Amino acid sequence: METTGPQVSSVQVFKCIVIGDAGVGKSCLMLQFTDQRFRSELDPTISCEFGSRIVDIDGKPTKLQIWDTSGQELHRSISRVFYRGAAVAILVYDITRRDTFDDAALWLKDAMESAPPNLTTVLVGNKCDLSDRRAVSYEEGESFAKMYGLFFMESSAKTAQNVEEPFIKAARTVSKKIEDGVLDSSAKSSTSGLLASAGSRAHPAVDPHNLIRPPAT
Repeated sequence: METTGPQVSSVQVFKCIVIGDAGVGKSCLMLQFTDQRFRSELDPTISCEFGSRIVDIDGKPTKLQIWDTSGQELHRSISRVFYRGAAVAILVYDITRRDTFDDAALWLKDAMESAPPNLTTVLVGNKCDLSDRRAVSYEEGESFAKMYGLFFMESSAKTAQNVEEPFIKAARTVSKKIEDGVLDSSAKSSTSGLLASAGSRAHPAVDPHNLIRPPAT
């Protein structure tokens, strides 16, 4: 008689890229999410660094493969290669540095041009623990995200405030897109995390060539 071993739940795998200017805390966010720890001093990311974590998304074990890209201008063209196959983009700026917020439009343009269709993007204003040095208001971040159809929240990699939420929110959205047939489920468990497109972009009203910088206040 043929016997069947214990069933092993399949793990869906989503590739997530973390983008934004150098020094905004991308590596710290990833480390806090994957390892639940904070390091105040990290060497600048050269090209790309990697991390992963398995989370439960509505009862489905889900592995987030996180690619922490360099924010340095020297490596921007290299970083564009890592958009391939991404299902999620976490676009990070530093609430104490207006220039990093102003550059968010450029990073979003890169993502729209280089990533697959139906990319789920979350705008994250990091370092909200430094509110006394704030240079970008919450309302400005919220307005920019609303303008381009992005999720938005502020976080602190140092205190772990709202660190998990961007990743979980994005993963839940991607999982729902797969259920709805917007993304091809045949690739969801591949180790590369590649997700084929089956429909229009997640931000259909956005023309990447016409993106504008956030207005200064």
